[in-house]
Amino acid sequence: MSLDQLKNTDSDAPGAPRRRRGRSWLLPGALLVGFVIVFALLFGKRLLPAVPVSVAPVITLRSSASDGSSAPATGGTRPADDGTAEDAEPPPPGAAAAGPLLFQASGWVEPDPYVTYATTLINGIIDKVRVLEGETVKKDQTVATLIDDDARLDVQEARRRLLSLDAQRDAHCAAIPVLEAQIAAARKSIVAEETRLAELEDSAHRLKKLPPGAVPALDLSQALLKVERQVAVVAESAAEIPRLEASIRKIDAEREALDARQQELETELARKQLALDRTVVKAPIDGIVLRLHAAPGKKRMLDMDDPKSAVVVELYDPEKLQARIDVPLTEAAGLAVGQPVRLTTDLLPNAEFNATVTRIVGEADLQRNTLQVKVRIHDPDPRLRPEMLVRAAFYPPASGASAAPAGNAARGSASSGRLTLFAPVEALVGPSQSTARAWIADNDRARMRDLVLGTAERDGHREVRDGLRPGDLLILPPHDPLKPGARIRITSRR
Repeated sequence: MSLDQLKNTDSDAPGAPRRRRGRSWLLPGALLVGFVIVFALLFGKRLLPAVPVSVAPVITLRSSASDGSSAPATGGTRPADDGTAEDAEPPPPGAAAAGPLLFQASGWVEPDPYVTYATTLINGIIDKVRVLEGETVKKDQTVATLIDDDARLDVQEARRRLLSLDAQRDAHCAAIPVLEAQIAAARKSIVAEETRLAELEDSAHRLKKLPPGAVPALDLSQALLKVERQVAVVAESAAEIPRLEASIRKIDAEREALDARQQELETELARKQLALDRTVVKAPIDGIVLRLHAAPGKKRMLDMDDPKSAVVVELYDPEKLQARIDVPLTEAAGLAVGQPVRLTTDLLPNAEFNATVTRIVGEADLQRNTLQVKVRIHDPDPRLRPEMLVRAAFYPPASGASAAPAGNAARGSASSGRLTLFAPVEALVGPSQSTARAWIADNDRARMRDLVLGTAERDGHREVRDGLRPGDLLILPPHDPLKPGARIRITSRR
């Protein structure tokens, strides 16, 4: 090793440990950064600045429908889309819905009782689509067709196989008349041979009666041998008939097998023809196309994970519509099957539709705190479409209507009263005779909300007809530090 190489080796040795020491800090640094990130995610909100506030809950009262202080003459309240209440008008005299308004809720139009699917019953590729969304169709009208080239070839093949089997069976059974003729000839041959046997037996019998030496012994022996030979011929002719009859029975058995095979081919042909017919998808009902799931070249398949993989169109009957209404649980005690309902929609602001509660679903919505009911619409307008928003006004059920299972105990009070909300007067911002504003504690944020006030006042609380929901928390003064969306921290509850 040269002197220069030794110098280079000595100069590189101190640098290597320094690089290793620099890399050794990477892992602890990464762990420290990760810990800081996790700490910020878990406790960051507590470290951010927030406005300390005091809150008071909305007071909820179930009041009598005849109480003028809490049930205004306008007909009650109606929950808006966000669950708040809106004023509603009472039903006109002589309408199907009679009695005091109990409560209102929002919902959506949907087919009654469900959507009808026009599906393909075979796997295939869409060839043509004959309808579009919103079009009116008649029952058995063609809505789409599948590519049917393979299905047509399958039908032709099944027909050819059936024709081939028919020809094979006819050719096979053609031997039966020949065998029957042979049997008839064999019977006549037996008669002829039996006659010949009788003749030979008579000749031999005569020769035996002659005196000894009258005829040569050879002639007598030959006569007896001819009799024995003719007996064998008669037996042979008689055995021919069972053989021919057995042949006929065999042909009959084979014909039965061919008949069974023909039935199999006919069934196969019918199945192939059914598959060909199913390439034409038809509407199962008179109705309107709700959704279209097909387009030329798109595959429609059975036995797929997608539940609508075979659906071509969704249909509904415009004369059979219902509304699914989300009723707040605070009002659900007043529900009953057969209860009259009045529906309105923004599409037809001057129209009202009479409806009836047909069923109450078996499970409440935990997140929305509502219970869904199905309301059948009587004489729906042709312009109504599924998923249109409607508002439903519920009235006392007629006598004999079955109450909701969850509301048997409170049916009497729920049918005669409604829910009324009261807010602390000090929490109202700029109150006037009928309107005000209020700060709402929405989790850890401050939200400003517009309110519609009623006329009733109780113990420092003012009736609120619109803008609040049961369980809302109102922020008490001072309100100066608050801004919409500002972060807040609740320090006390009243």
